[in-house]
Amino acid sequence: MMRFATLLLASVLTLSACTPTLVEKLPYYKLSVVQGSPLEAEHILALYTGMTRQQVIMEIGTPLLNPSFRDQWTYVYEIVRGNKVKESRSLTIHFNGDIVTHIEGDALDYAREQLNLKNSEKK
Repeated sequence: MMRFATLLLASVLTLSACTPTLVEKLPYYKLSVVQGSPLEAEHILALYTGMTRQQVIMEIGTPLLNPSFRDQWTYVYEIVRGNKVKESRSLTIHFNGDIVTHIEGDALDYAREQLNLKNSEKK
């Protein structure tokens, strides 16, 4: 009887250790999921209005989704770990025909910050 009680107690304690709240705290339980393509700061800052679509492709590549009927390309980069977004950036390039007319997104700010950090480390 004592052996059964000890086995039962050990089983209950083992199963209670596997609760989702405890498992989420384990660093190796959830893998990071990277979606999109990371864009290098130098390449983002090399974009300018007046470029052609081909020049944009040569500089940063094609977007993950290329809508046929819209004159804009959107690049998205995200790192998700444990259902939480750890890092997220987007870049949208607007075209008029084949020419870039406008560039926007938080990836521009990120690229400027990275370039400033890189330049300050060199000094």
